[in-house]
Amino acid sequence: MGLSSEARELKSLCDSMAKSVSLAVREMVGRPTSGTFVQMGADGTPTKSIDKLAEDAAIAPLRDYGTGFRILSEEMGEMAIGGEPEYFIHLDPLDGTFNAIQGIPFYSVSIFISNQRCRLGYVCDLARQIRYFGQAGGGAFRESGEDGEIQPIRVSATSVLKDFSISAYTIRPHSARITSLGDRVRRIRTLGSTSLELCYLADGKLDAFVDLRGGLRVVDVAAGMLIVSEAGGTVSDVDGQHLTLREDMWQRTDLIASNGLLHREILGMIRGDDH
Repeated sequence: MGLSSEARELKSLCDSMAKSVSLAVREMVGRPTSGTFVQMGADGTPTKSIDKLAEDAAIAPLRDYGTGFRILSEEMGEMAIGGEPEYFIHLDPLDGTFNAIQGIPFYSVSIFISNQRCRLGYVCDLARQIRYFGQAGGGAFRESGEDGEIQPIRVSATSVLKDFSISAYTIRPHSARITSLGDRVRRIRTLGSTSLELCYLADGKLDAFVDLRGGLRVVDVAAGMLIVSEAGGTVSDVDGQHLTLREDMWQRTDLIASNGLLHREILGMIRGDDH
C-alpha cells in the first residue's frame, strides 16, 4: 500500500463508519418505509428516513475516536465533534438513496477526510462490501470483503471513442449533448450513485463519467474525485477547468471525468465544438 501511516489510521476509521452504516440500513433497503420524508436536508433536498439513519450511523464512530472533527454532511450540514477539529470530513452517508429504497443494489457511503498533512478519499459499495480509497500522492486502491486483499486500481486504457462506456446524467436543456455523445460511444449507463460510478471509472469498469445537471455538491464528489485522480484519471468542469469546490452545501457544479485519453474530445462534443 502507498498510504502513509496517518492515512491507514483514517482508512480504518472510514471502515468503521461504513460498517456502522451498512448494519444500520441493511434491514431498511427495499422497504417503502425507508423513503418516508423526515425533514429538509441542509442541501435543500428532502431527507428520507434511510438517509437520517445512515447519517447517524456514520457519525457514531467519530464520537468515541478521541479526535476533533469538523463535518460537512448532506443532511445535517456542518457540525463539530470532539473539541478542536483536527480533521475536516465531507460526508455523503448514503449516495444512491433511490436505489436503496427500491432495493437496487447500487448505493454507497462517501467520505473525504483531510487536514494539512493528509487527504483521503473513501467510498464503500454497501451492497457488495467493496471499498475504494486513495490518498493524495499515495495511489488508489480496492479492497473486497472483511479482510480482503488490497489491490491498486487504474483507469482503463481505452483510447478509441467508439469503445467507450460512459455513465451520464443530464437535464432536458442539455439532453441533446448526451444523445450526440451516445451516438459515438459504445454504451451509456446511468447507475444512480455518483461516488460509486467515479470509483468504477477509477477501477477501469467505466471509461468516463459525465454529469451536466449542475447539481453536484462537494460531499457528492470530493472522495470520488480524489480516487479518480490517484488512479490516473482526469476530472474537470465542462470548460475543462480544474474543479475547486467550496466547503459549503450551496455550490453546485457539472463534472466531467475520464481515463484522460480522450478528455478534450469528450468536452468538445458536450460543448458542441465539433459542429
